[in-house]
Amino acid sequence: MLLERYPKEVELKGGKSVTLRPMVRTDEEELLDFFGGLTDLDRLYLRNDVSNPGVIRDWIKNIDYKRVFPILACAGSRIVGNATLHRKPFGWMRHMGGVRIVISPDYRKHGLARLLANEIFDNSIDEELEKLTAEVVADQKTVLEVFSKLGFREEAVMRDYVLDAVGNRQNLVIMTRDLI
Repeated sequence: MLLERYPKEVELKGGKSVTLRPMVRTDEEELLDFFGGLTDLDRLYLRNDVSNPGVIRDWIKNIDYKRVFPILACAGSRIVGNATLHRKPFGWMRHMGGVRIVISPDYRKHGLARLLANEIFDNSIDEELEKLTAEVVADQKTVLEVFSKLGFREEAVMRDYVLDAVGNRQNLVIMTRDLI
């Protein structure tokens, strides 16, 4: 079971340390603070309106680790990173998982995204998944570079698929990483 791996203390570049653990039902306020600390541009690239407390409350009330396994990186009681493994436990895509990673601005460039991605990889292998996918807006060059360094490759570009902050259309890059 994935839960048995946690909590886990890890040290980041520059000497900062964090505790990795799954999201639990008591994390609502800390999640609101975490997502509230992101810039408007950061939140634009997320799939859900994390500024809406109801969205966070729904996540908390409906935790299902078989469908979405959320790993939090905490500095003390403060959430500074969030990585999720999304999967379908049945059907034709049951061998695949989706990866989403969000890092607090003051914890970027310390290796936290890579660390959380590696946690997702390890958990995916334990769950016998064969492939991971990530979706990145093409103008997020740093994010594309991070996923490339993690072994993801570009599979497809969906032209004019998403809207940026001012309503301009942007390309969406679909990236994958084989686990077997």
